[in-house]
Amino acid sequence: MKTIYQCSHCQSDNVQIKAWVKPNDNNTYVDEVNPDEPGWCDDEELSSIIDTVQVEDDAEVIGYQVVGEDGTPKEGEIHPQMDGSFCIYNLEQAHSILEESNNVDEHGMWKLLTIWTGDVEEPLMMFEGNPRA
Repeated sequence: MKTIYQCSHCQSDNVQIKAWVKPNDNNTYVDEVNPDEPGWCDDEELSSIIDTVQVEDDAEVIGYQVVGEDGTPKEGEIHPQMDGSFCIYNLEQAHSILEESNNVDEHGMWKLLTIWTGDVEEPLMMFEGNPRA
């Protein structure tokens, strides 16, 4: 198992936290500024609580889905533009689905969900290459 920093909203590991560093020692990491302070999720491009979580040593992000936001009538549902719960998209495709949804006044109903190795049984990749492309 390994410990990573992860966005509490979408489960992405592509995050930033505020940290104390030693600038005269090659910016050596010392500690987080305040673990309760929101960080930044690069995949969602928004402030989020950043958690430390344990994942398998070989765990990696394989892609994204768009699902119903917690606390909304769509909670837990896959977005209707997705071909199925087994389909995995790259970040650009997922952002495009979210953007189209927001343009038809469903803002806040859908969110990005990061998919890790093993999250989806027999995933169908709807893209080639880097999931963050």
